[in-house]
Amino acid sequence: MIIVANKTLIRKGEGYKLVERFDKIGKIEYAKGFLGLEVLVNSKEKEHDEITISTRWEEKADFHAWTKSEAFREAHSGKNARPDYILGNEIEFYEVEIVRMPLPKTQEA
Repeated sequence: MIIVANKTLIRKGEGYKLVERFDKIGKIEYAKGFLGLEVLVNSKEKEHDEITISTRWEEKADFHAWTKSEAFREAHSGKNARPDYILGNEIEFYEVEIVRMPLPKTQEA
């Protein structure tokens, strides 16, 4: 599994606009290898808002296939093109080495 984290800097006070764009079902939910998405808000920055869109994929190739798909182009063009409140972004890839999940209370150490 990989995690792709897209950290986006937003004009101060406008981070909610990017959050709202992701608060609906889209075509990514049907993409091959897509495992999930989280929208993370960092409120501590004074000069700008910081929103990270974290997506989980079975393989890096699945993410790259998504970015080359017609569905991706639709999601990032026309009225969905990069809005002016976005100051910049940075994409990071993480290989997931360990996943830990909660256990039932009956199996406590």
